Amino acid sequence: MACTSGETVTKRRSWVWILLGIVLLAYPIVATLWNDAQLEKSARAYREEVETIEPPAELERLWRQAQDYNASLEHHALPPEETSPGFAEYLDTLNAPETGGKMARISIEAIGVDLPVYHTTRPQVLYHGAGHMFGSDLPVGGEGTNTVITAHTGMVNASMFDHLPLLKEGDLVTLEVLNHTLYYAVTGRTVVAPDRWEAVTYERGIDKLTLITCTPYGINSDRLLVEAHRVPGPQEQTRRAWRLSWWMVADLVAIAVVLVLWIFLERRKR
Repeated sequence: MACTSGETVTKRRSWVWILLGIVLLAYPIVATLWNDAQLEKSARAYREEVETIEPPAELERLWRQAQDYNASLEHHALPPEETSPGFAEYLDTLNAPETGGKMARISIEAIGVDLPVYHTTRPQVLYHGAGHMFGSDLPVGGEGTNTVITAHTGMVNASMFDHLPLLKEGDLVTLEVLNHTLYYAVTGRTVVAPDRWEAVTYERGIDKLTLITCTPYGINSDRLLVEAHRVPGPQEQTRRAWRLSWWMVADLVAIAVVLVLWIFLERRKR
């Protein structure tokens, strides 16, 4: 039986509403994947930007400057305020004009992280990548140092450190700083209250990296600290986490359910 004009208009409207619903459900996924790609592009560009630093001796000067800065630090349980003495010097260290404000690049192959690292953990900084915590050691390594890097979890349009809880002991974290590459292997993790800065520890003879993000996902009441220790060189990574976050999978399932249900109802009408 042929459809009347009224039935045709109704069916078209149904299609429009279904498509609009799918677009609304898919938008967060598309936006997140797009922004993740832009963050990775910015992180990869760091190496090329470093290669433009001239003369080559400037790289060595910047590296030594960062080491001297670390040697002058007095480590405390609480991070210092930005009004503390030395903040201007901090901002000026590992801040070559050619790198556009990037201090380093952090990549974690096991969970698909590749982010630029900037000075401070200010809110505006953490929207554009990972942030280095003022008061911790700059990421140039050294015995007794601990570099603290943080990034968001649960952003509406970027993955950042969403998969940090999936890291396992031995997973490799890579830092590119100027023309140097430093490797750290995950040794453990802990969950603490937001004000428990004494959990960031320094040990004689050990070169540490501490990664921090909010937890649990979407609640952000506590802080997840992942600790890693320096290793001599790159190690083979045998796994890679699924790039889609759990909410992306749930979103895709919702889209599939909507489509299947609509098709089923349309067939029943016929």
